[in-house]
Amino acid sequence: MKLSLALVFVGLGSGALLSLSANDDRHTIVGRMVHLGDDATPDWTEAPEQPEGQRFDTSFEGRAFDGEGTLSVTQRHVSNTWFVEINGARVATLDKDDGLGEHFYTLPAGVIVDGANTFALVPEQPSDDITVGNVWYAAGSLRETLGLRDVSISVTDADSGAPSPARITIVDADGDYVRLFDAERETAAVRSGVVYTSNGRADVALEPGTYDVYALRGTEWSLAHARLTVGGSNEVASAPLALELRREVDTRGFVAADTHIHTVTHSGHGDASVEERMITLAGEGVELAIATDHNHNTDYRPAQAALGLNELFTTVVGNEVTTKIGHLNAFPLDPNDEVPAHDGTDVVKIVEGIRAKGAKVVILNHPRWPSHADSPHGALQLDPYTGDWRGSWACAYDAVELINSDTEEPQPMLLFRDWFALLNRGEDVRAVAASDSHAVGVVVGQGRTYVRSSTDVPAEIDVDECATNIAAGRSSLSLGIFADMRRAGRSIMGDTLGADALAGGIELRVASPSWVTPLRATLYANGVAVQEIEFAEGPVAGGTDRTVALDPNAAWPAHDFWLVAIATGTEPGAPWWPNRNDYTLGATNPVFVDVDGDGVCSSPRAIARALVDEQGTDRDAVAAMLARVDSAAAVQVMRLVRRAYVREASERAALLGNATSGGDPWVGAWFESLEEPR
Repeated sequence: MKLSLALVFVGLGSGALLSLSANDDRHTIVGRMVHLGDDATPDWTEAPEQPEGQRFDTSFEGRAFDGEGTLSVTQRHVSNTWFVEINGARVATLDKDDGLGEHFYTLPAGVIVDGANTFALVPEQPSDDITVGNVWYAAGSLRETLGLRDVSISVTDADSGAPSPARITIVDADGDYVRLFDAERETAAVRSGVVYTSNGRADVALEPGTYDVYALRGTEWSLAHARLTVGGSNEVASAPLALELRREVDTRGFVAADTHIHTVTHSGHGDASVEERMITLAGEGVELAIATDHNHNTDYRPAQAALGLNELFTTVVGNEVTTKIGHLNAFPLDPNDEVPAHDGTDVVKIVEGIRAKGAKVVILNHPRWPSHADSPHGALQLDPYTGDWRGSWACAYDAVELINSDTEEPQPMLLFRDWFALLNRGEDVRAVAASDSHAVGVVVGQGRTYVRSSTDVPAEIDVDECATNIAAGRSSLSLGIFADMRRAGRSIMGDTLGADALAGGIELRVASPSWVTPLRATLYANGVAVQEIEFAEGPVAGGTDRTVALDPNAAWPAHDFWLVAIATGTEPGAPWWPNRNDYTLGATNPVFVDVDGDGVCSSPRAIARALVDEQGTDRDAVAAMLARVDSAAAVQVMRLVRRAYVREASERAALLGNATSGGDPWVGAWFESLEEPR
């Protein structure tokens, strides 16, 4: 019988044991950490890198006791089913949890005998790499063993007084997550130091001590905090703790979407069940939840309805089509249909197959993951200046994922530079932000896309409308900051404007909750910074909400261009919003400015091609062209001119025999190195 999930003790070493709060009569079964499975795990330093087998058996000296007992197991990365057996009797099933932490289980009466006993960890399927150990037992219930006291926490909306879904985080004086007990309910998703509540109430048992309790409901809401002291076992239970949240960021006209979400139920890794995922979505204020389990058309609606959460968000059936050449999120899909084909290597055919299944949006996920080099963009040798690449790749998808909050990316502009280059090349690709959360503790919706919507009612969102708006770029990207480009009070992201747009007053709006501080915003025209906006340092009570007019006298290009704004800010650095990166960010999708008034916003590549075709490639013509265009178009001019020169030189060399197998090998190698990227 599972009692609880507990604190993640990162760095817990071999042989380390935890002191008990009340009953110190513990008996060691396994005094070290063991690695079981079939793969090396050098990052799990608490146990040997190489596995010691696919199951574990040992013996220990025991002492019999009356009544139930408590078993403690420290474990990591338990994704599959593992059984605990004592003296051949199956007494527990390990909790599924990614983190390294101590977990407690009930021992039935009479299972341990005086003298020799056997202990075994047996996998249902021997394919799971885990670390496990530091196993001990004590006579008596868990409540008796640890001196637990009950605590009741409520979270309400400060304006309406109604109960509010939330993420409740409980930490000790050092800011570390604490062990939570007896907190598992149908309305809660519980992990170390974290309780997600779908109904605004969390009832937990804690060891005696002093704690900091925080409540949060995603990046549009305030942060609530209270100090809590839990007395010893002879004291009465603590009084109920009441926390209030207030909405601080106005996102009317947009809905908060997470386009990349997983469950262990259907992706097979992580630790969030479908039911737990519904509760975390409610607790983080995600309004449009797109299911994207790996190669599975996941439908959240049955679980959402069973938990009574239909009013809080709209769900979409999707699929992370996981291929050898990259991962592509696709939605909406039919949950009863066959999943899109995912065993090919031709991105065009893969995307065509996805669209044939009804998907209105296809997104290239984490294009620089798992590393900058070993990734889709790395494999293509994508040029961050021209947008050229090598091979037969094509940008057949609608959008690219630039913020993935579960991926460490110390260079926030790296993916934006890739995207800017593709836009300058003329690729019709928009951008999204997402969480890629696989676990309860990994904040779902931390990276989110704000999508223009004709309704602000979460249960009435038009999925087709939002899919169309994501593909068209009528949306913005958020990692703690909301950004929007507006004109006359209306969002214009994804729109094409005339030459009078700047004089007509384009504005940038940047908003954030009080626990995030925007520091600056940069306006990019064709990927070149043309205006910097500084914000006041320090937190702003009630949150930040600034609207700034774009400078009509900035160095705007004299020809067509696209415009993107990126705002960056402080990172809270706190356990109540665990962020893999040390920054917050908000970014717009492009606004296109048609300067020449021909009804089309030409890309820098298209502008350069027209000039080169018209004026040729001699030195004077090139100099004249470069003087007429911005640096983004100038790069494209030089790319096309170089291409023309290489082609001409190659043709001459072929006539002379220098580029053939019988010619000068150095010349042949030189021309081969100049083979044109796509």
